[in-house]
Amino acid sequence: MTLTTVTGTDEAQMDDLLRRRSSFEVIGLRGNFNASIKHLEMRIEHLGLKCRVKVDLKGAIAQGGLLGTLIGAASLPVGVALAAAATVASAGHTLATYDPDYEVIKDYVNKKIKVVYKK
Repeated sequence: MTLTTVTGTDEAQMDDLLRRRSSFEVIGLRGNFNASIKHLEMRIEHLGLKCRVKVDLKGAIAQGGLLGTLIGAASLPVGVALAAAATVASAGHTLATYDPDYEVIKDYVNKKIKVVYKK
């Protein structure tokens, strides 16, 4: 699937793509990555649409490599407790955003956001 690419925070282009119910990716983000995601989420909701924000874990795990495995093994007891809490929070978030119009996928490693129309 080839996505339209939006560079930076070109609000006019993003608004046009959202109104047309298109999927796209945002690259070249500067400054606060999380603020850009929140701003995009508000634009989607302003159009009367629902969105679910997710993290691209596959890319992060692939680039984490051996160091990530060692750190994960060292913090296993704490990790189990945090994983249980995260599962409960994730289930609540999934129910709150049931049947979203858009999925916003955060890619922290490559500093880009994928915005995928689901319906």
